[in-house]
Amino acid sequence: MLSDFGQWFRGGRETAGSGDVGSDRDSDDLPVPPYPPNLGPPQLHFVRQMYDPFGFIERSFETQDVVRVRIPSQGDVYGLGHPDYLKRALLTDRERFRKSEDFRIAFGEGLLTVEGDEWQKQRDVLQPLFSRESVTGYADGMVEQIRRRTRRWADGERLALQQECRDMALDVLFATVLGRELELDGDERLREAAEALNEWFRPTSYVLPQWLPTPARRRFKRGKRTLRAEADRLLDAAAGNGSTEPAAATDLLSLLVGLREAGATDSGMLSDERLRDQLVTLIFAGHDTSATTLTFAFWALATNPTVRERFHAEVDALDGPPTIADVDDLEVTERIVTETLRLFPPVYMLPRETDADVVVDGYRIPEDSVVTLPIRVVQRDERFFEEPDTFRPSRWAGDLRTDLHDFAYAPFGGGPRICIGRQFALLEAQLVLATIGREYELYWLGDDDGEPPVSPQITTRMPEGREFLVTER
Repeated sequence: MLSDFGQWFRGGRETAGSGDVGSDRDSDDLPVPPYPPNLGPPQLHFVRQMYDPFGFIERSFETQDVVRVRIPSQGDVYGLGHPDYLKRALLTDRERFRKSEDFRIAFGEGLLTVEGDEWQKQRDVLQPLFSRESVTGYADGMVEQIRRRTRRWADGERLALQQECRDMALDVLFATVLGRELELDGDERLREAAEALNEWFRPTSYVLPQWLPTPARRRFKRGKRTLRAEADRLLDAAAGNGSTEPAAATDLLSLLVGLREAGATDSGMLSDERLRDQLVTLIFAGHDTSATTLTFAFWALATNPTVRERFHAEVDALDGPPTIADVDDLEVTERIVTETLRLFPPVYMLPRETDADVVVDGYRIPEDSVVTLPIRVVQRDERFFEEPDTFRPSRWAGDLRTDLHDFAYAPFGGGPRICIGRQFALLEAQLVLATIGREYELYWLGDDDGEPPVSPQITTRMPEGREFLVTER
């Protein structure tokens, strides 16, 4: 479901060295990483990045895995483009790479932002509701929400699929996790507020000082207020009806309220203020990323006839709409989701900040520096994947997962802070594809030049308004 964005990318060509993060050598004697020579003068980096964000990021890593670029208001930003370095930042040396302050400003004290013992406490409370066992209980509700929306589709309709997938993902999230069924043609205030959560990190604002009240930031704040007010209504509805057992809880908030009312956990951690933060964090992380995955998966099916034929053969063999009992047999569908997440990871870059000087591959990264982990670059690196820019789900049919570096495929991040909702997101994606694939075929109405159009914002998105043709099967 999520973590960040940023400013740039591309998988390095040199083999990563073994230089330690936090070496005991005197880091003052070491050089900082060089600016990539193919990006031009540092003072022009921002212009080049705004013109072609993904191209800029990819060119940054063409010749090396540790780089430095210049971004207005942030100064030098450092990039680590190899799985070894992702592992260090997310796992083995994670205490040296803290979360960006932007998240705390935007989302308060939710699971996405807090650190240390507070994070562990929140994770321990929330994890049971997102375990594989708990998530399987959402399957029927997911399919119900998917079919509720797609039953309105008409043969020959032109569909702005990304917006439709966002609405669908929000329907699923609210109905299964928050216990509130949204109106298909209503609840626009909530839908607009959920979309506005992306505005805090809009690239045109992200490079500006945090105190500057840009239009995008004002939209974010209005959306956040709307969702916090909705959280209050949901909390009131859950009062007195909570449960302390995940299996008996009807939704996330009823479980958290039940734990608070029973005194089963730290009451401060489950105050109304913290629960509001959790709701905003959950919506932020839980619907836009799913919508992005679904949109690009349908694009890939529409532009790869052989894969589409195998997919339809698999879902046509089902006795009816997919159930949790069918999921393990949806092997082609699962590989389509996996390959979509490799080529088009919704969270294409993870940001961190150093809490001291660190040493990576012989270079010094100064204390309090912004460090980015380019997930998309690593997952498209020819050192780890054959034909890395080709959509080829069959690559996941063999031993690739076993042989692959643990952090060469990391669409949900990695280490202890790996996305808590990944099981939910993967199940949702498979059920959406299978449910829709049994009844409809979607044709891409844009240009087919090998890559879909992308609009990198907080997540990898398709530009608004791009249409698909809906045909009944």
